Amino acid sequence: MIKLDRTPKPVELTTELQVALTDEFKLTGKSVWNIDFIKKGLLDFSNNKCCYCEANIHEESKYLEVEHFHHKDIYKDEVLEWENLLPSCKKCNGTKNNHDTKLEPIIDPSKIDPKNHLRYWRYRIKGSDELGKLTVSVLNLNDQDRLVKKRFEIGNAIQEKLEQLNELTDDYISGIQTSTRRKNRIVNGTKDLMKEGLPNAIYSATSATVILTDIEFETLKSKLTLLGFWDAELSQLEIDVNKTALKLEK
Repeated sequence: MIKLDRTPKPVELTTELQVALTDEFKLTGKSVWNIDFIKKGLLDFSNNKCCYCEANIHEESKYLEVEHFHHKDIYKDEVLEWENLLPSCKKCNGTKNNHDTKLEPIIDPSKIDPKNHLRYWRYRIKGSDELGKLTVSVLNLNDQDRLVKKRFEIGNAIQEKLEQLNELTDDYISGIQTSTRRKNRIVNGTKDLMKEGLPNAIYSATSATVILTDIEFETLKSKLTLLGFWDAELSQLEIDVNKTALKLEK
């Protein structure tokens, strides 16, 4: 889970339409929120990911579910309040179910930065305070088959890539291969890897955390800095990746 910057509500969602559709929901129970412009707006500010687990919604659930942070059956007046709508995968939406987020608050990633309340420990997410702990529990963010194993696969692939980049860099330093092509392969490979930790990438919190906390990354950065390869783009990428990374649980 990462912080999401909510975009303004779609211009099509006028006050008049919102009132009319809310009344229709109260009367009929119809899913009045399943409107293309609402779904598009939600997907735009989440980079096509579930706001909770960061899965690619199209791949994991085949379609977007409009999540009502404050549950629609309890807070019917908020059923079309833009600030109450979030993009969710089917699994997270179903797991959260009818949890009352006003009586027992959890993290709304469009309002609260998850990194202030969550920590990372061996591919599991841990709450660093009561808000974080309840969020992990309500959303089952440590589902073994669906999430923990996926994080492990991602982390393992990143660690292997870092080792490969270090080996390529060692060859460059030792003079075995000092071509421009080799240099570009090292630098561009490092940039591509770090982009996996940016907000628009799936499971970016996991990727960012693994990258920045792996000793291989620090080793690689030191070598590239020594060679003069650590440029402004890499420096900015590191800053951006830091924004999505979670701290390690001690």
